[in-house]
Amino acid sequence: METITEGKLVFTFPDTWTVNKYDESHFFRNHVDKCQGSKGIDILALSEKGLFFIEIKDFRGYRIENKQRLKSGELLIEVTQKVRDTLAGLYAACRWQTEELAPFYNYLYTKSKCARLARHQPKITSILFLEQDKSPNPLKRFEISYSDFENTMKHQLKFLNINCLVYNQEIYAKKQLGWFVRG
Repeated sequence: METITEGKLVFTFPDTWTVNKYDESHFFRNHVDKCQGSKGIDILALSEKGLFFIEIKDFRGYRIENKQRLKSGELLIEVTQKVRDTLAGLYAACRWQTEELAPFYNYLYTKSKCARLARHQPKITSILFLEQDKSPNPLKRFEISYSDFENTMKHQLKFLNINCLVYNQEIYAKKQLGWFVRG
């Protein structure tokens, strides 16, 4: 089992999955991150179900500080930029033949020609894993609609033909994709 900790959340993936903490990878830090303003998602995960881009935001304990960020759409802009830049980073890793990311770019691109997308239309799913506190005062509660976030992400990333999901631990427990989260 591969375990990745991000803040207070622990993600556990079966041995059959290939997993990489992308924003801490050697290639991201030493190449992609050098391009001013580039961003990267937290986790790349690959299984027979496809390639997953997982971005984790744990706002528990920081509800007030992040309220405006959620309301204004700033968080969604950040996440969609991370997905876009990660896809570009995987293309660059393919051109450089970077071994640490090879399983991911080989899934996306033909092995013989990096520049040509594989004909099999690889399945890519972007997941925003968002944990947040519930407001102690139900009358002043501000809660985002996860389905609204999903729809906005789908609209923003439509040109990439990527499936978009927004989960927290409670939602994920009902729709598990093969990996586990706790925290």
